[in-house]
Amino acid sequence: MHRYFLIPVLGFFGFICLFVIYLQFVNDDWKFLVPKKDLPSSCNDKKDVDTKLIIHETDFLNGRSYKDSPDQSNKEQFHVIFLLPCEMKDRKYDIQNNIESSLIAINKWFFDKSKKQEIRFDKNDQNKIDVTFLRVNRTMKWFDNKVINNEKKIDISDKIKNIIFNNKDKFNNFDKKKFIIFFEGWERRKYVNYNVCGKSNYDGKIAIYFTASRFKKYIGDDIILKNNKRIFTCTQNDHLNDPDNLTFGDAEATILHEILHTLGAPSKCGDNLDDSSFHVVDSTNDILHKESGNEYLDFNNDDYYNHNIVNCRDLKNSKYLVNK
Repeated sequence: MHRYFLIPVLGFFGFICLFVIYLQFVNDDWKFLVPKKDLPSSCNDKKDVDTKLIIHETDFLNGRSYKDSPDQSNKEQFHVIFLLPCEMKDRKYDIQNNIESSLIAINKWFFDKSKKQEIRFDKNDQNKIDVTFLRVNRTMKWFDNKVINNEKKIDISDKIKNIIFNNKDKFNNFDKKKFIIFFEGWERRKYVNYNVCGKSNYDGKIAIYFTASRFKKYIGDDIILKNNKRIFTCTQNDHLNDPDNLTFGDAEATILHEILHTLGAPSKCGDNLDDSSFHVVDSTNDILHKESGNEYLDFNNDDYYNHNIVNCRDLKNSKYLVNK
């Protein structure tokens, strides 16, 4: 092939590669574009306005709970929150039992793998998982934009954490509770080939599942512009379960992965840790691998669950687990 033909061809493909890298890792705003629409009057992103809880008239629905119901247990437990930015559509995951079905599936998986334990979720007097509905006066744009506060960047997870801590009075026995939050929004993170649908504080109080994440593991299955559902949500097809569907899918694996991080897993003294990210590396099918496997609860039991490492925290002893 003549070099005068080859050089422009290679140059063209080189440009395309650089352009793709730019869109994926430098300027990825295109992934987060949302249709502009008129905002409810209760929405306010101004800095001089406090972040506060609101309820739209359409949010008042039968079976919905707007605060923590009376506890049926005084022990350590996870309380569940369905949190919406001001303008986001209410997909009713709380009252249509999508959230509860996914959490029941998680406990079924956890019991099958541990042979004896489940996660203790806060329940109401009907023995159903207690899900609190919260909406705030801030828009998704406010959540999405990192702000500077005393020279510190505040990301979405920090904003969500602040909302929960600033509304302690909504929850019973706050100090004994950790929170799993189903957030109708997303978080920007620059990964190409796997879901970014969850985040948590290691050994902390807050685990988040982003129900409207812009990233999808199988983004290439369809033409992006032909099927926006593939890239605009974490709750399609194999994600948040339909009522009475107890499948342990990608969503459930992600949710459990983040819950376990709040319980201090994997242990820092485990044998197979990625030192930079609090994940195990001995099996991609481990629930605490960085991509949330769905087969093992501590592959070979040598990192965080039912292990034999002296003076090393073992998840099986967590107060947030209950023996069955």
